[in-house]
Amino acid sequence: MVKNSIGNNFNPDAYPDRLDYLDYLHKNYSDLQPEDRLKEFFNLFDEKDILLTTSFGSNSIVLLSMVSKIKPDLPVYFIDTGYHFEETYEYKELIKDQLGLNLIEIHPEETKHQFTRKNETWIANHDLCCMVNKVDPLEKIKRNHKIWISGLMAHQNANRAGLRIFEKRKDILKFHPLLDMTREEVSLYKFIYQFPENRLIHKGYSSIGCIHCTKKGNGREGRWAGTDKTECGIHI
Repeated sequence: MVKNSIGNNFNPDAYPDRLDYLDYLHKNYSDLQPEDRLKEFFNLFDEKDILLTTSFGSNSIVLLSMVSKIKPDLPVYFIDTGYHFEETYEYKELIKDQLGLNLIEIHPEETKHQFTRKNETWIANHDLCCMVNKVDPLEKIKRNHKIWISGLMAHQNANRAGLRIFEKRKDILKFHPLLDMTREEVSLYKFIYQFPENRLIHKGYSSIGCIHCTKKGNGREGRWAGTDKTECGIHI
């Protein structure tokens, strides 16, 4: 899994305690800028072990842009829940072409998806709908990888505020290169590179998910509005 580390040969076997291993990674990446973290990361791990996903939401372009400059051929997985906004599908095609992404779409099992559609599961059981259409399809892909690059940022909600750059989640290592980027830094990055945005942003949607569970609002307040739910489940 590991090729080499920052400035020397890194042998994970020298860190039998998993906590020491994660502490080592966190310490060496904490003072780096997000793009530099990604450069070091791709020097450290084998590409075949790496999973990159995107939702083509309001800030997805930041991570996709950085990765495309360093590893332009890296597969990028998009979970098509079947419930995305038309604007999101439009944005997906726009960004795919602009960045030249090696995009792979994954879908929920058709019979299970149709069950949620016919029963409008998102009304009575948000968690079940997310499980069928998002969590389960991704779990099948995760089994083939050891490290997952995620664009989570600490400022997005309380759950994410407690994360570290590297986190162990069951059988996969999660890497959050953008974790400490502020809202202002994200906006500045998009402004500097003059990237197009999902048209929903200009309609008042700050965080964008599935059409039935996303409303207008600042930050992530429009996601599952009126409920205690704050995450779809793939990051928990």
